[in-house]
Amino acid sequence: MPENLNSIALNQYALRFTTTVLNDAYQAQNTINGAGLLKLTPVRQVNLGILNRLFEEWKSNAETFRSPYFDFSNEDVKKALEDFLNTASQHIAVKRADLEPLLLDSVKDALKLLLSPASYYEDKIRATPDAEFTHEKAEQLVKYTHIHRGIAEAMLGRLTDSGSSSVYQTQAVSWIYELKDNADLVDNIDEHLVHFSDVFPVNLSELRIVESGRPGQVSVKNESRSFFDSAFTELEPSVSTKPSAPRAEPASAILGDIVAKTSASERDSLNNRFKVELPKPAEDKSYGSMQVKVESISGSIPLGQRFMFVNQLFNKNSEHFDKAIYELDTVKSFEEAENLIWHRYASKYAWDVNGEAVTALLAIVKRKFAAH
Repeated sequence: MPENLNSIALNQYALRFTTTVLNDAYQAQNTINGAGLLKLTPVRQVNLGILNRLFEEWKSNAETFRSPYFDFSNEDVKKALEDFLNTASQHIAVKRADLEPLLLDSVKDALKLLLSPASYYEDKIRATPDAEFTHEKAEQLVKYTHIHRGIAEAMLGRLTDSGSSSVYQTQAVSWIYELKDNADLVDNIDEHLVHFSDVFPVNLSELRIVESGRPGQVSVKNESRSFFDSAFTELEPSVSTKPSAPRAEPASAILGDIVAKTSASERDSLNNRFKVELPKPAEDKSYGSMQVKVESISGSIPLGQRFMFVNQLFNKNSEHFDKAIYELDTVKSFEEAENLIWHRYASKYAWDVNGEAVTALLAIVKRKFAAH
């Protein structure tokens, strides 16, 4: 994680962005094809990130065909395998459960690239186990990069000018830090943030951390063909990359930073300190008698209760908890919320449906949909 990005806030934003996109995309279909992935979100870098991940999976699948019992160097075999893989790539059909992790990681990567380009590019270069940065890797980096693409193109140019087919990763990383402050190579981040905000509003002061470690403002300088070859002609033209002055940001929220800095033992201590005594469920099984309406489920869960829900209901996974609460906040009725709780979460996480934590969660959810 780049030093100036708050991992908690980044994960939460990516979950909300992903859930919003998928709820809309799968409203009237069970799978999304390649053309749909190209325009899945208004953020071109996110769409490219999904394609890049599918491309890597596609290459990996090609390797699984190889066997010591057959001659895969034979030209007829090579041609037949290439044609098969290219044909398969033209029939992409991705279900929601399979697309979700690809989209989630692509959103996080796109924000890292936008807000911390040097760290992003360094991670990409060092991602492979070998110690070399090759011409092929440089070309792929350019191909699947839209935000701050100028840096990737300059990297490819330097490698070409070197007259070598590859350089050591350390050399490539040193080029990044020489290029990152070149204003002609980096984009105006505001123009990209508009596209993120078309899906879900971005709060930069939550995503960034200043040198003190607290969220806050950080200055950023500003024949047969496979689907992965033909797809790029379908993408939107790139946005303008002319730098402009950054706009003012809202005040930062510090809860994400508090959680990020809290060790496991401290969280357990906090859980005990803030533990609340929960009312026993009423005999009418209405999940509690509190009827005071709340505007959002997420905003009505105190810190101690949050720890209880994460630990007891979501296998100590705060990302899964945040995603579930966001989904519950987006439904239109208590009946829809109940359906999610019983048919998705309770079965997935093997909840004790009569337990204290489930009763408390249902009570809060019911308050969201209570009459005024």
